[in-house]
Amino acid sequence: MKNNFLRLVASVSVVLVALVAFSCKSSEAAEEPVVEQAPVAQVSQPVESVLVSTSASDWTENVFADASQHGYFFTTAEIGQFSMVEGEFKKSGGYEQSGFGFVFGYTADDEGWLADYLRFEITTAGQFSAYACRGTTYIDLVENHGENTAYRYESSAVKGGYDSVNKLKIERSGDKDYTLYINGSKVASFTAPNGFSNSDGVMAFFSVGKADQEKFPDEPVKVTYRITDSVAAE
Repeated sequence: MKNNFLRLVASVSVVLVALVAFSCKSSEAAEEPVVEQAPVAQVSQPVESVLVSTSASDWTENVFADASQHGYFFTTAEIGQFSMVEGEFKKSGGYEQSGFGFVFGYTADDEGWLADYLRFEITTAGQFSAYACRGTTYIDLVENHGENTAYRYESSAVKGGYDSVNKLKIERSGDKDYTLYINGSKVASFTAPNGFSNSDGVMAFFSVGKADQEKFPDEPVKVTYRITDSVAAE
């Protein structure tokens, strides 16, 4: 069931960005933990923020084609505070292994920077993953693995290929219990690790492959999404 493997290696540059990886006030770029055949993925300083528009019900297309965006992922502003959120995503261009989906349950400081988060994503290659992240620590939420280890999982629930519409749904019950669905099929349920799941906030995100994985500017990354259903947090 396990597909591509990632293990993050701590370095001085990683430590420097541990508490400044993301923002829920505006869209931020942070290096994407690329999942490749090779076992190691590097993380470095975030690049300049890129604003991504958000609409709660209409399709919004997000396009990335600048060389400075290689290897990073981009979040929307916070969509809302939900106990359940459901959204449709489709990707019409870009590296097939780059993930897109939801970031949620994060901790934000007074300036909006995130110290930790939970992430649920799919790829056009027919895979999904879910993991928790704090600085240099990654925890797989689908199966139990060692610290700083996460996997992409192949699943028949994911409609692979470009322009396929996939519906992602997150249900939160209690303080730390989550159930994840893809196109109506349950793919994972978990209790968030200690220190995670500190809010009901949700953002969409879109990732971009490295220079040797994308073909900029001729073939931009295009990811479109919309929120289809939600239940506000109490």
